[in-house]
Amino acid sequence: MHLNLVSSTSWLTLLIISLLFVTGCKKTVSVPNPDMASRVMGRYAVTTITVGGNSQPITVTNGTVIMVRNGVALDMVDLTLSYATASTSGSSTFSETKTISLKQGDSLIDLYSGTTKVGTWTTASLTFTNYPFNNSTVSFTSVKQ
Repeated sequence: MHLNLVSSTSWLTLLIISLLFVTGCKKTVSVPNPDMASRVMGRYAVTTITVGGNSQPITVTNGTVIMVRNGVALDMVDLTLSYATASTSGSSTFSETKTISLKQGDSLIDLYSGTTKVGTWTTASLTFTNYPFNNSTVSFTSVKQ
């Protein structure tokens, strides 16, 4: 009888230790927020811009980027880029809206025009490279206002 009691106690102790070990080793898995659009939406001030294919010096003024959710999509926004330029030949204003797809990266969100990656979003800034805009390409950076 004494042998069964010791054996039962040993099994119970082993079971408790196993449960403590399993629950103690449990990893916390963080699930990324699937609503990327809510993170990138907002108004951004353009801080630098380069217009591709232009041979004369251009000064860009009043550049803004506005990103709004595309319908109810969690991974698409409508981006409106607007800016004014001043050069020796005069001044002009440009504005265009495109739908941008969002893809989660490690610590950033990649921005796509169709299947072409055109930029990245990190915390509160945007960086675009060779973004197709107004029959040309522009590269720009902007910060959230």
